[in-house]
This record gives sequence, C-alpha cells and structure tokens, in this order.
Amino acid sequence: MGSFLKDQANDEEFRIRQGLEKVGLFFELNLDEDELRRCQELFGRIAVHDLRVDDSTLLIKHYPALTLATLVGHAGLAYEQGRYWESFWDDLSLERDPDFENALRHSLADVLRKFGLRDFPEFRGRNYVMAMAMHAGIPVRCLGDLIETIEGHVRQGRDANGAALLEWMTAPGMEYRLNRLDVPVRNFLMHGGEIAVDILDRIIEFLAFTLDNPEVWNNLELDTSTTGLPTVLLNGLIEHLHERPFLSAEDGAAQTKGIRQRRNPVISYSVQDDEVLVMVPYPDVDSERPWKLTVAGSTRDVYAESGWGVEDGEHPATPVAVTAPAREVLLVHEASGASHTVPVFDSADPMLLFTLDGKLLRRTAALPRGLVLAMHPKDAQVVDAVTDETVRSADDPCVPSGWAGWRVETLDLTGHDSILLRRSGRADGPVRGVRSLGSPSFVPADPVSGLHTPNGLRVYAERPSVDLPPYVGSEPVLWRVRARRSGDRKWLVDCEWESATEETTLDPFDGADAGLLGLYEVEVSCEGGADLRATLFLAEGIGVEHGSTFRRSVPGGLGASVSAITSEHGLTVDTSKLSFGVTDREREIRVGSGSRAQKLVVRPPYAEGRIDKLGTPAQWRTSPHTVSPRDLEEHAVIAVRVPSAIRATFALVDERDQAAQQESPEHPSDNVFQVSTRRFVDTARRLGVCSLVAMVDDEAGATHRITVAEVRPARLCEQVRIDGADLVFERLADIDDPAVWVWAATAPWRPVTRLAISGVRATIPESFRGAGDLITMVFADDPFTVVTRPIRPDRDALRVTQSGWVRDDNPALDGLARFLSGVGEPPLVPEAADGAWAALALLPWDASDPASERLRGGLMRILGRHPRAALEALGSSTIPQDQMMPLLIRTQLVDRPYSSRNTLNDLHPNAWVGCMVEISDLPSLRDRGRAVAGERAETLAYLETQGGRDLMDLLRAGKMSDPRSGVFDANVLKVHGMDQEQVEELFERFRLVPGALLDIDTRVSATVDAFHRRADWVLEPACRDLPGHVTRALRSVKKASPALYDLVVARNEVLYGVDTVAHPWMLLSMQSLALAAVARLEALGEFEYPIMTTDMRDAWALMAQYFPAMVAGDLLIAEALAAHLTHGDLIGDTA
Repeated sequence: MGSFLKDQANDEEFRIRQGLEKVGLFFELNLDEDELRRCQELFGRIAVHDLRVDDSTLLIKHYPALTLATLVGHAGLAYEQGRYWESFWDDLSLERDPDFENALRHSLADVLRKFGLRDFPEFRGRNYVMAMAMHAGIPVRCLGDLIETIEGHVRQGRDANGAALLEWMTAPGMEYRLNRLDVPVRNFLMHGGEIAVDILDRIIEFLAFTLDNPEVWNNLELDTSTTGLPTVLLNGLIEHLHERPFLSAEDGAAQTKGIRQRRNPVISYSVQDDEVLVMVPYPDVDSERPWKLTVAGSTRDVYAESGWGVEDGEHPATPVAVTAPAREVLLVHEASGASHTVPVFDSADPMLLFTLDGKLLRRTAALPRGLVLAMHPKDAQVVDAVTDETVRSADDPCVPSGWAGWRVETLDLTGHDSILLRRSGRADGPVRGVRSLGSPSFVPADPVSGLHTPNGLRVYAERPSVDLPPYVGSEPVLWRVRARRSGDRKWLVDCEWESATEETTLDPFDGADAGLLGLYEVEVSCEGGADLRATLFLAEGIGVEHGSTFRRSVPGGLGASVSAITSEHGLTVDTSKLSFGVTDREREIRVGSGSRAQKLVVRPPYAEGRIDKLGTPAQWRTSPHTVSPRDLEEHAVIAVRVPSAIRATFALVDERDQAAQQESPEHPSDNVFQVSTRRFVDTARRLGVCSLVAMVDDEAGATHRITVAEVRPARLCEQVRIDGADLVFERLADIDDPAVWVWAATAPWRPVTRLAISGVRATIPESFRGAGDLITMVFADDPFTVVTRPIRPDRDALRVTQSGWVRDDNPALDGLARFLSGVGEPPLVPEAADGAWAALALLPWDASDPASERLRGGLMRILGRHPRAALEALGSSTIPQDQMMPLLIRTQLVDRPYSSRNTLNDLHPNAWVGCMVEISDLPSLRDRGRAVAGERAETLAYLETQGGRDLMDLLRAGKMSDPRSGVFDANVLKVHGMDQEQVEELFERFRLVPGALLDIDTRVSATVDAFHRRADWVLEPACRDLPGHVTRALRSVKKASPALYDLVVARNEVLYGVDTVAHPWMLLSMQSLALAAVARLEALGEFEYPIMTTDMRDAWALMAQYFPAMVAGDLLIAEALAAHLTHGDLIGDTA
C-alpha cells in the first residue's frame, strides 16, 4: 500500500474514532453522503491491497472505524431488503468474497462493543443486517412510505409529534399499521427508543415548516444545525419534497396550508383527588350536545364545560374521571362527527407513569431521572431492568378512585437507567428507558396563585431556568437552547451553551427583553442527543395578592373578596384592584407588553366540598350538598378542599347549631380532608334535619366553619303540576339554589334539561310545552360548578301529565315521539333504534298494563326489523352494561343475524358489540379478497385486540386452547364455604387487569361474579326450570353443530362427582353456553323450527340479569363457533 493511501486511511480512521466516542448510534455522527461514499471508496482501495498480503481479519482490526462506516453507510444509502451484500460489493467495486463477507459479518458485534455503541441482541445471528440498519437510522430509500404514514396521521387530526405517531403505529394488537413501512424503518422505530422519537419529531417539524413556508423553504440554508436532522436524512427529505410536497393531493393539486391541529383528549392523574382523568375537548360545533364516553364497556353522556368568558377555540378541556381499570377510553361526539380512541394501558404492561403534577409520560418517551408517579396493580412491582432490584417507593402508596386492587406510588428513578413492570406468573413488561445522566432538565418558577389563561393554563410571572448536566469525557458538550412564542416559526432566542464540569443553570430567554407575555416554547438539544421541550405561559412581572386566604360559600354564591394586581418590567394591566361580589367567581383583566395584549382570568381561591360514592368521579362544588339520611348509608366519602388549610374536623350539627357528633378525617393530600359518610348514619337518622360541617384551621391559626351538606328528607318536593307556562312545586324543601332536571317522556333520547326554580316556579322551555308528559327531579344546584347530569330519573322523580309529543325535524324520531304519546304506529326504520332503546330503558319490563304492553311491543318491532342497527345502537347507548344482555334476550335480538351488505363501518366503541358485528362481516371480507385487504386487516386486528387469542382460534379452527378453563368445575366446591372476601383474595390476580373478552382472566372474573350471586340465583324458579329446557335444546344443538355441542358437554364433564341437585348453580357455565348456542345457531337458520320457547327465554333473561358477564362471553364463543361451522376458516390468508 502506498504511503499516501495509508496516511489517508489512518487520518480517516482517527477522525471517525474521535466522533464515535460521543455517540450511541452511528448515524449520530452525522456523516453526509459524500463522506460515507469517501469511506466506502477508501475502504475498497485498502481492501484491494491488503487482501493480497494479509488475512481480512487484520484489515478489520487495523481499521475498525472505517470498517463500521462502510458497513453502516451502505445500510443507510443503498440497502434493499434481502440484497445487502449484492449491492455492497458493487459499491466497493470488488468481486464478491465469501470469506471476507463472513469476517465482516462476524466482526460487527466486536466493533460495536469496541466503540461503546449500542448493541441490539435481538438482531444477532442471521439478523445482523438489521443491526447495521439500526445504526444507519432511517435509510433514504425508505423515506417515502414513512412520509405517507405521517401524512395519514396528521390528516386524521392526531397530535403532530413523534411520540403520538409511534404510539399509534405500535398500539397493542395494531401491528399491521407498521407493515406499510420497510423493515429497517420498523426496526428503528420499535427499537430506537428516545432517539427514534426525536428523529420523528424533527422530521414532522421540518415537514410542517415546508407547509408554512411553501415559497421560501427551499431557498434557505438547511442543514443539521437548523433542522436537527442528520445530513443524509435531510437531503433525502428535500429530494422527496421536490417530487411531491407534503400533504399535496395525489393528483398534484396544491398542498394544504399548515397542519390541522385537533384538540385531542389525553390521560392525566389528579393528585388531589387520586383520580385517573381523561381531558375531554370542547367540540368545534354543537357544543351543547354530549360526548359519548365509553369506559370498560359502559357508555355515559359527558358534557364539555365552556370556559368562563373565553372566545371560540379557547375553551379548556373538561376533566372526566375514569372510574374503572380500562385499556382504552373511547369518545364520540355524534353531532360534530369527532371521535377519539385514547389508550390507557396495555394488558401485557399494566403500568401508567405520570409526572408529579399528573401529566402522563407516554410509553415511547424516556423517563425523567427523578421522581415519577407509577400506577399499577398491587400484585406487581417496578424493578430495575439491569440489576433486577425493586425500585422502592418514596412514600405510602395511594389507591386511585374506582381502580380496586391498583395503587399509585412515588418512585425515584435517579439511580436507574431503565425499569420494567413485573407481575408474578406473567411475562415482564417492556423496558422503559430513563434519560441519561447527561440530560438537561427544565425548572419552572411557582405559578401565580389564582391567575389563569382563559383556557385554563397556569400563568408564570418569572422565567424558568434550564439545568445543563456536567459533561463526562474529554470535551464539553455544546447545547443549543432556543425559545420562541408558540405558533411562531422564528426563534426569539437561539444560542449555544457549553456544559461545564458541574451542573450549569441558565436562562433560556437570555438576551430577550423583560416583560415577556404569552405562550412560549423552549427547546434544548445537542447534536445527535435527545431533545428537551417545554411550554409555559409567561406574564413576566405580574403579581396578584388576594385579600383573603379563601372564599367560603354564602347564599347565592361566594363571600365577597378583593384582589390587588401589580406589574413591572414594562408590563401593563388595565386595573390595579378587582372586587368580587357574591355572584362573581372570577373576573378578567387585560395585560399588555409593547404591542401585545392578553386576556387573563383572576380567580381567588375558594373552599369546596363533595359527597361521592367510592369509585365514582369527584364532584366538587362550592355550595352545600343536599342529602338524605339514606344517602349517608352508601359507601361514600365526604370531603373538603380548602386552600392553606392545615387541619380539619367534621361535625354533624343539629337545628340548634349544637355539634351532635365529631369525627377526625383523613388527610390524603394538601388542603384535602375526608371521612366516610357511614360514620354519621345513626346520628343523622336520629336528628332528621341537620348539617354536616367542617371546622378548618388555616396557617394563621384562624378556624373557619364550612357547611358541606344539609341533611333533609329524601324527596325535596312532594308534588309538581303545570300552571300555564310554569312548573309549580308544592311543599318544596328549604334549600339554597333549588333547580329541577326535566326529561321529556315522549323523547327520552334527548338530553335532560336543567331549569332554575324561582320561588316555587320554573318556566317550561318552549320545546317542552304541549310536548307530552314531563319527568322531573328536584336538586340543589351550585352557582359556580357544573353539576353532573343524571343519566336517567331516580326513584324520587315525579311525572307531570300533559298532552302532545316532542316535535322533531327527523321523521323517524318525530314518529317515535308520537307513538310514545299513545298515537299512531311505531316507525320501523333503523334511524329510530337509538330512541327505541332510550324508551325501553324508562319502561319497567314487568309493567303489564295495556299502555305499557302496547309501547313495549311497538319498540320491539322497531328493533327486530333492523337487528344490526339495533345492536349497534344498544352498544352506543347509556344503558348500563349489566342491563344490555337481558335486553338483548327479551327483545329477541339475541337470535337475529347481524350481517350487512355494507361492511365499511367504524369499529364500535363497545368491544362486545363490535366483535359480534365484525364477526358477521368476516365472510364478506374474506370472499372479496384483496379488494378489501386494508379493511380486513383492521377488522382482524380489532377482533384479536378486543376478543383475544381464543376468539381467533375459534374463528380459525373452531377450537379453544382450553375449553374447560374459567368455568364452574368440581374444584369450585372447595371454595363454596369461604366468605366473599376470601374468594376475592384467592382470585384477585385474575380480576385486577382487564384483558380481551375471551382471555382466561376475563372468563374467570365472570365466573367469580356468578359465584358471588349463586345464593340469590338458587331461590329463583328459573334455576329449577332451566335444566329441563337445556336438556331438550341440546338435542337440536348436537344435530346442528357437533363442535358447539362438544364444547357444552366439556363443561358438563368437569362437573363429574358434583351433586348438582344440592348445588344447581354449578350448572350455570354449561347452561349459559348451551343457551347461547341455541340463539346463535337460530340466527344462522340452522334449526328446522324455533327451539327457544317463551319460558326458556324468560329464564335465560333472568340468568343474564344475574350473570351478565358470563352470558356475554358465552354468546361471543357461540357466535364464533357458529360462524366457523357455516363458513370454515375466516381469518386465514385470502387469495
């Protein structure tokens, strides 16, 4: 080898070695294409010489960095799947050499280890090319499909950032979304961790920049320093965008202006209330209509609250409690067409991580090196992924409201590089990486008390700081710190800082004039490193002083208060003093800085109280509740939340204002005190009329009395009548802020209406006059808090008679309202299904008077005419989950087919309904083959995610992995003598984490529910009648479907030795599946004559009333087996 070539090779080797000392992945070196081509050319020339005289291993040993640059560079520039080595030798202008090829392949792990680069054990052996592709980052040739995926993501209005995109693509069960990407990109996104998320962020930001600046972006100087993207990747992006601009139409039409940012719901955690929350966005249109919120199979209406005095588009999200463990939360706003699926946790990794203030840490994000909140089942523990040691909790764990068997603990991740969740008997969860020791941190100042933006953001009067970590190594790290006003493309501050040997604290707005006003973004990054991003609202120099520690409830509102406003740094405020009257909760101020002005909201702190059942959302209010002694008997909590409070005592006070009982409360979080309502039941019954008060001591030593509830008789009004245009209330209880909920009996699908009561009268809305009977329920309103609307009237509701019906522009609903008023025939159209279910929910099923029988019969005709639409409507209704199965059976929808010519429907938010519908679509999807390949892939992913592997096995082969598991068998008698708590403890691990509908845990949980109600069931005549019904039906099942019959018989065989006469409830698992088989085989027309008799149906409906989860699971099993019987393998490959 000539000396010049040797010197050139040594210089290049030295240069690359130096760069590799600072990176974890090779592409972080940021070599451009020319540099990589030069490495390849140089390596090829050296190889031509050295292989003549030396072994190839010596060449690799002498030039390991150059070898790595050549291998990885080729993976990034020219790799095509399955053709790595063919093109490799062509690019080096060498003949293919198998021995040299083997030496290069076997050296890869040693070279990576030599330079301290990240190893990928999952790609060792035959997958070594994937390890090189990982170090190459995103190959240029693979960019097209990735950009198309990003386009689809943002067109749907999803969050335009890397974490959101990655979470959507890798959602549990939805792996097919990654299939359109090339293998190297898939691997990089799935295994690249924090770096992959940051690269996606920078790609999306650059694409967004080209949208905002379509005329000039290509004239700017674009490089790694301005975009944060590796040069090779950036050049590939630019080349792609020249050919097809981002978000342009396929026909070449002009591209969209900007990325449409939709307000998306997010999961958070309320530290004060120990609640998991979903933040529900304010609808773009028809905001007075509710969202349908589905959690754990149950749907309820949720109304987004408007912000006080805010402009359109600025309304804050409404926090809504998620009161049960759920894998996802689904939101549908039918009026605007908006819908969201919000992931909560993966059953295989049931852990949520939050910041200390309750912000969710996405599963794809690196965790902060410090304190976090970890929420997981109590039988799990968080362990260090490297040392296997348990990560110790920094304080006592809390129980999140409604999430029985779960806990929230504070973990300190300072001494850990990665963590995972471990549950006994289960596979470990995925590893969650912790930010490296070399990560910067964002340190905000304290927010201004009682000052917010109109959309609810906290306001900061002082600039935040950024802490840069000390550098480790021979050279300091260069950090780029940038800050700008949110929405601006131009950076207000853009400077570089060198790290020191000790932690460095800096002002990210250094150099900017004082008096900053508005929402600002801060970004800290280093070349190839992870980004730190933060957003906050600054009103630099503003101050707010409140005249009282907190405001208390008084008749009509809150006690009067005064707040003083100050400003400095050139900040201007339109007033220096705000006076708050009794009816004022908050007031606006105008703040200015230079040419900018901002509206802010001042809300002095105030005391609140609540009385809620355990496991239900916390409903804080400023005015006292009104409850009856009977309400106190429920498992409920009474609580107060008082700013600056240090201690409290609860007391029950009689009409003479004397304390009849006092209790010391728990103190679960700052300013919150609570106690069980059951402690006061006996005293409240004895006193009759009394008050629940909290005696609260503040930091100054003063004691304040806060009335939390007035205890009154159960019914707040004895009679309601109509007088002209008014409702008149007789013998109305003496309560503050009386109001009434009103339902239209002829249009029960319409939202309940709230009317204020003035004196003893409430004005009837025009739409309710002459609109048929009204159902009323009096309650105590709150002037400053939105009281949760009831789903339906309770037992104390009063009915008011009037003629007519509610008119509707929709002919189907108008006809249905007319029918409900007692006039005409029911409208037999699918559009009437929603209303029919709402009407059935208000109609007692055991009512046998002629009017009720007429209504019930007509409503069942509507539902039976269009069974698929009726099933979907039931799943979308607010009818409780445990009432759906009895209704399906009684309305005879359970033995109707659900197939449809149109299979391209939205996947249903109710998992059980969705699975039944999608199974009915599978034959059509299979027969249409490639024409509906995308729709079929989405359907199968939904069925596997929501139904589980056993459901897929049934559809594929007509068999379950273990048909005898999760049912009543001889072993169940061993726990027959245990009490409920012992049984729950024994089966707890099956019930903590919800899974797919046919997972073993779900089936065991349903069986445990049935076990707990066995004593009530055996007292029912249906328990005695069902054995005869089932025995007769099984003869027909055996003839129609031997596979289904065998599955039923298998459940009977596990009862060998059990005295089913003494324990008839042990037959429930077998009977449930047998009845489900009859219904679904009937739906497919497999019987010559109807098998289901009226008596059998009534007994089954009663069983479903007692054991809804068991019946639902067995119906799904029967549906899958019946479908396989008729159509064979429904999920195998299509032609």
